[in-house]
Amino acid sequence: MTDARIGVLAGLATAGLWVVSSLSFTKSGQALGATRVNLLRTVAAAVVLCGIQWFSLGRLYPGMSESALAWLAVSGVLGLTIGDQFLFTGYVMLGPRLVSVLMTLAPSMSAILAWSVFNEKMNPVGVVGMLITTAGVAWAALERAGADSPHTPRERRTGLMFGVAAALCQAAGFVTAKQGLDQGVEAFDAQTIRMYAGALTVIPLALFARTAGLTVQARPSRRAYAILALGVVSGPLCGVYFSMLSTAKVPVGVAATLIGLVPVLILPATRIIDGERINARAWIGTIIAVAGIAVLSMGASAQPDRSEPSAAAQPAAEITR
Repeated sequence: MTDARIGVLAGLATAGLWVVSSLSFTKSGQALGATRVNLLRTVAAAVVLCGIQWFSLGRLYPGMSESALAWLAVSGVLGLTIGDQFLFTGYVMLGPRLVSVLMTLAPSMSAILAWSVFNEKMNPVGVVGMLITTAGVAWAALERAGADSPHTPRERRTGLMFGVAAALCQAAGFVTAKQGLDQGVEAFDAQTIRMYAGALTVIPLALFARTAGLTVQARPSRRAYAILALGVVSGPLCGVYFSMLSTAKVPVGVAATLIGLVPVLILPATRIIDGERINARAWIGTIIAVAGIAVLSMGASAQPDRSEPSAAAQPAAEITR
């Protein structure tokens, strides 16, 4: 099998795995609460990554410069501790379908942050991609909830705000992680440090939320924990591996586009699993948003004066989830 075919299949596998993780974290979040899911997911993933580091490389802590370590730690706090707290809460309040569409804003936000803070160049094609994505997200987000919607108008408004906040935090995580990756750090080591930082900071966040009475009354069960475990395996572990494999085998713009198919693939999944009605507006808005990611990614990875792809073209799975 050729490298190109392996890369394409790995990218599609990543998107499929992320659909599974999104649905798993939604279901487990409804039973256990978003904060508990964020805590258990991050700590479990950190323990697994620690074990892989030890058994495969004979170390618990990957070596790197203090500067790279600092950037990756900040990325972990922004993307995992804070960003995923918004993300999982959005899943519970709004559902995985619309939140996945809102997360397509992350590449555009990444490009804007990289341009404004680190002076990364933006080309006209990338700007067009941002506008297309924003239009698609707005079209999908402004659809009216049906009478059979399980979410109240207030939950929908709050979920929309949390989804946008999650996209912004993920974008900040992209940009700061790239500063560490650009110093010669391997993607797996970067993900390990990010997960370590996320685990260390999500614990006090969970304690504060519990003390302040911000956590929901959990309904723990074996089924809920099993679904959570499925989310951990499919997202932070298998999803990240296949995303890195895809990035290594095909151009980064192609990989980012394939991985960005999550909002499209999640539409039939929510219809089958939750019985959610998917109207034409949702399909059109989602497809437009994903098309914008493709344009943005291709434009960013095609810049002739950069040896590394910009933050906007980095596949999300390489440095998050």
